[in-house]
Amino acid sequence: MDVLGLVIAVVMLAACAHENTAGIALLDRAAAQTGGTVKKALADQGFKNAVVAHGAALGIDVEIVERNPADKGFIPEPKRWVVEQTYGTLMLYRRLVRDYEHRPASSESRVYWAMTDVMSRRLTALPPPPGGRHDHVRRAGLEPGRLVAGQDRCPRAGADLPDRTDPGGDRPADRARLGELSEATEHLRITRKTLLTLAADTADDPEPATQSPALPGHPLYQQILTVFADRDRPLRAREPCEALDLPLAHNNIQNVRVKLKRLVSRAILAETEPGLFAQPRP
Repeated sequence: MDVLGLVIAVVMLAACAHENTAGIALLDRAAAQTGGTVKKALADQGFKNAVVAHGAALGIDVEIVERNPADKGFIPEPKRWVVEQTYGTLMLYRRLVRDYEHRPASSESRVYWAMTDVMSRRLTALPPPPGGRHDHVRRAGLEPGRLVAGQDRCPRAGADLPDRTDPGGDRPADRARLGELSEATEHLRITRKTLLTLAADTADDPEPATQSPALPGHPLYQQILTVFADRDRPLRAREPCEALDLPLAHNNIQNVRVKLKRLVSRAILAETEPGLFAQPRP
């Protein structure tokens, strides 16, 4: 999500998956969906150097936000409150309170659906009524924010109160306000119905059996596949590094190995034995 708490990309994995796996997949999806406009990412200490290295390969500066050892007690980490606020907002949607879905794609679509509803409400929000939120309290003769007990909770007997039967005053303004609220509510109802229909169509329709696997957007994937096509034999992660003139450092080899594993998960490559990758044969 961005600094406003709006979701950019969602990746749903099994609970047994390591945070590095989720972080790398999320960086790939965020880079693909934003066209490379994301330049800075903040992550907690559960993510390790593999995520930082992968982000650098995508042109994203990943910063691990660490707690200051000198701090004692509860101290919110920078920007962390935005994440927690968004999680709390998403929990207001019933389908996200529990994991009801059977497919990861369905779970992801529900998060997008909920965030679309949040954004729609923000875009269609009306300004506050004239006089501020304490205006009705002042008209009743009370002080805003004052908490009293017993008879003091209401205006004293004999005080001048507004005449509710008076057809004048601000009643026309109230009617106009109610009309605006009714119109906005109707627009939101139509928007919600449309979004629910789109989300159901996206989540419930089975994927076509003839759909070809999608290649990740990073150019290194295409370069790796070109190396496999040229060699036409099984390769280990070290060999694409040599063919692409990458330094034979541990981070580079590990980065290539992670990408090979991702290509295997998408059925673009096959792992014939541990650490040995090849193009699937027809």
